[in-house]
Amino acid sequence: MFCSLAACLGVYVAAVWLYENFRTPVLLVLQTLRQLVFRQKLSQRYGQWAVITGASDGIGKGYAHYLAAKGMAIVLVARNAAKLNKVADEIKAKHGVETKVLVADFSKGAEIYPQLEKALVPLDVGILVNNVGVSHDTPMHVDEVPQQTLWDLIHVNVAAATLLCNILAPSMKRRQRGLIINVSSIASVGPSPCMATYAASKAYMTSFSIALRDELRPFGVEVQTVRPSFVHTNMTDFLVTGKEKWSKNMMVRVDNFMAYAGCTIGKVDMTSGHWSHGLQLAGLSLVPEVVRVYMFGLINKKLREQFHVKNNNKKR
Repeated sequence: MFCSLAACLGVYVAAVWLYENFRTPVLLVLQTLRQLVFRQKLSQRYGQWAVITGASDGIGKGYAHYLAAKGMAIVLVARNAAKLNKVADEIKAKHGVETKVLVADFSKGAEIYPQLEKALVPLDVGILVNNVGVSHDTPMHVDEVPQQTLWDLIHVNVAAATLLCNILAPSMKRRQRGLIINVSSIASVGPSPCMATYAASKAYMTSFSIALRDELRPFGVEVQTVRPSFVHTNMTDFLVTGKEKWSKNMMVRVDNFMAYAGCTIGKVDMTSGHWSHGLQLAGLSLVPEVVRVYMFGLINKKLREQFHVKNNNKKR
């Protein structure tokens, strides 16, 4: 009797794991085949404009170029005007599409959203990419992180996507079309000691995104959650300059990441963005949370010693 129950439990666990980890690649193949038959431009399917936050660097810039190459007009949103204008010029020269630049510092909180609402609501926004995000430079204990940095994590990683969805979802619902891409992180799969606030903010993003998907589905609006692992951006520069070979080997360049993540747009509602990141997520899903917390803590505490503590000792 016990053996039968154990066998049934094992089959159930295996079935859940297979569903969770093979659903996305199977859907990706089926939707790719479907779109080969029913060809439709993203601008026809969703709307003329794509809005990308955190668009001056890294993954945000990657999405801006990818969607511009697909013929969408681009609204670039970030806090650095000079960088935004440079990206806008690059996109115009390379892809020949219309661009708009909106300078907004999400760390300032509620005061910036009336300006964004006034600029964005009149546009036929078909795709919103909530990519903007911050972290503290290196792993630290919560009490070591400056309070302003903690507020930045809340305002940028949590509030920005929430408020922009609140602003743009109504017009998408009225048009009965649209796509919201929320960029979360592999850090959202488990609490992460020494990156506690960052991981929690990404867990919020994943939870918010999945719930929003269910809310908007009846109105023809799609929501995709992206949970990448290490991508070489400004946020991960400290890992590249370090001595740890494993972190460099795990790092994916933005162009490689977008080659895969771009192919999932409009096809699947959950993705890691890159095949290697998908393997990492599949492996982590086999591990109990208590083990994941231990693993993340071990890695982050080692990085904290290597970067934060070492740098502080140098300053003394």
